[in-house]
This record gives sequence, structure tokens and C-alpha cells, in this order.
Amino acid sequence: MVKSIPLTKMILLTLAGLADTAVDLGNLTTAVGQRYGSAWRRGGQEYVAELKRLRRKQILRTTINQLRYRKYITARSVGQRLLITLTNKGHAATIVYRLKLAKPHPPGRYTVVIFDVPESQAAARKQLRLLLKQGGFCKLQQSVWLSQTNTYQTVAEFVQQTKLFEWVNVYQADHLLHPPRRAS
Repeated sequence: MVKSIPLTKMILLTLAGLADTAVDLGNLTTAVGQRYGSAWRRGGQEYVAELKRLRRKQILRTTINQLRYRKYITARSVGQRLLITLTNKGHAATIVYRLKLAKPHPPGRYTVVIFDVPESQAAARKQLRLLLKQGGFCKLQQSVWLSQTNTYQTVAEFVQQTKLFEWVNVYQADHLLHPPRRAS
């Protein structure tokens, strides 16, 4: 059974893929609304289609305002366009969500994250541990975490974005001498 993705998550993931850009609100409404399919393909439904379009636009505006209020995005109007930018909190939320959506590795294969972040970067180390925990990673040792999902690319991107590459290494491992009893 396929789970329905919440609209806020879908918008954040869409915006993460666009980077910093000005978005025509109507086009964003169409892009996000395509997941519902086209239920009104028969003729004579113009009025209903227009009402649905306006309703989607209203829902989208409400959702964008919620994301702005919760500080996931910044948004400002530029003429008829809306300039939307993901905040650091928004980027982190999309990464956690991508980790949760990752497909599982074949049995016996793991994504392993090993790090030794210095005390001077304690906040970054804490953020990394929180991200790994929220993303379903299992702590093998204090600074060694692993997951049975294919999250290599997502974690590698996070490490590059946060400039932790000096202290963090990400691997895909095939064999562990003592695999954990429970790995994500």
C-alpha cells in the first residue's frame, strides 16, 4: 500500500529540487497537483475544474504560509511571482525525509557513517547525530552509525553541504564481522 505524502513534505521536496528560484505560483500548483491525476477529463466540467484550481491554489498558499511560519522557507512576492527559498531548517527536513524514503539495501549490505568531529564543531556533530537518528540509522558505536537503506548519496550530500567532509566518511559495506541485531 502506497502512503500518501503530506503536501508540506511534497512542497519542500519540490523546492529542494528547484534550488533558489522564483516560482510562478500557478505552475507550482499544477506541479504539486499532478499527483492527484486528472479526474475531470470529460467535457462540460470547466466550472468545476476552475473551482478545483482555485481550491488547490488556496490550499497551496495556506501550506506555504505554514511552512513560512514554521521557518522551513522564506517567501516574498516579486510581481506576480513568489520567490521561495529553503532555510537551513527546510534543507534539514528534506534530508531527513529523503533518508526515510530511501529504498532498502539487499540483505547484508549497509550504509556506514563514521565521524570524528572535533569539540569546536560540537553543534554540527549534534546535528549530524540527530539527522542519523531521525533518518533511521542505528548506532554501532558512539561515532559509527549504519543503516540497511540506500542512503549513501543523501548523507554524502549533507556532509558536503555542511562542510563536515574533513571529519565524516560515508561507506557502503557488504560484510560486517558482527552485524547489529537491529539496523534501521
